[in-house]
Amino acid sequence: GLVLLAAGLSGRLALAAGLPILTGYLLIGMVIGPSVLQFLDAQAIEDLRLIDKFALAFIGLLAGGELKWQRLKVVGTTIAATTLLVTLVVAAGIAGLVFVIKPLLPLAGLGVAGLVGMAVLLGIWAANSSPDLTVAVIEEVGAAGRLTDVILGVTIVKDIVVIVLFSGCLAVLGSLLGPGESSASQVFWEMGWGVGGALVIGAALGWVFSSFLTGPWKPDSPIGTFLFGFVMVVLAETLHLELLLLAASAGFLIENLSPAGDRLIRDIRSLGVVVFAFFFTVAGASLNLGVVGSLWVPALLFFLARTGLTLVGAKLGATIAGAAENVRLHTGKGLISQGGVTLGLLLLVEPLPGVGPPIVAFGMTVVLANILVGPVVLRSALTGERSDA
Repeated sequence: GLVLLAAGLSGRLALAAGLPILTGYLLIGMVIGPSVLQFLDAQAIEDLRLIDKFALAFIGLLAGGELKWQRLKVVGTTIAATTLLVTLVVAAGIAGLVFVIKPLLPLAGLGVAGLVGMAVLLGIWAANSSPDLTVAVIEEVGAAGRLTDVILGVTIVKDIVVIVLFSGCLAVLGSLLGPGESSASQVFWEMGWGVGGALVIGAALGWVFSSFLTGPWKPDSPIGTFLFGFVMVVLAETLHLELLLLAASAGFLIENLSPAGDRLIRDIRSLGVVVFAFFFTVAGASLNLGVVGSLWVPALLFFLARTGLTLVGAKLGATIAGAAENVRLHTGKGLISQGGVTLGLLLLVEPLPGVGPPIVAFGMTVVLANILVGPVVLRSALTGERSDA
């Protein structure tokens, strides 16, 4: 109750100030969370994780449902080229930056091989964007068009690419820093299963649920979609699958291979106000603001470099693909946000001996900046597209 009431008030204030409504959710979450007023302590946030996962399942369904195949075919080349260029440009640029600002980073004690591995790992991690924040802003603005299709497509495809690359790099780095630890060598397999299994099983679940929505027993309320979300949460937890990708795969199949696609989107939007308010308020409360004080200088440099590299990579990719001018100019603005998946990848670094915990603290400071700035920039780009349309 506290979360929803606080989110409702902060959302209205954010809109009045010309900001995305989810920025208000994030800010009020930080205020009522453990770092400031402590209305929600760490235990309360942990207790709310199940509802948090429900929200992520619905966001994934909505993301997949927004990926309409007929429209994606038109911009497929742009999505592929932009994904490739952004990933390469950001990963290479950030890896180089790590060497430049090494004295400011908590990397003491790493040898040459370890430093190279950490630089590459942080570069790959920085290339990730946030499907959850992107979907939330698209829904708020009501944007629909080629630019929206490209931004959402690149965000989700790049999410998969980064997860795979990150897992492989982490496995190698773990072996370098902690030889003989079997957990590091298992990371690649676990993440491969988490991604590949999620896509395959999600598609199968989508086919089953589409039969339910179009059958003679189809419900008149969103309760069926709510229960479907519960099934996905349980399966993802039990089988160690990436929940967001599981749900996005199911939503994509339902939207494109079933007449139930519009019904699915309508059901989720009827729950959307509560879903987004809860998810992003709790996400804001989960951020540790205490790490900002000692690491804000390198984090700011990291944030500025990542933003610039993302804009450059996106423009190069869209230009090579021959995209329209508004796509070339504005796609990069939709790739700045980072969110739940980015934080999840970051936490995998924590077990690395010697450097894990301080790197996690540094990364959380960078994510905080991207969470606050990314949605504002994306909203300005999509609002412009909506006005042009």
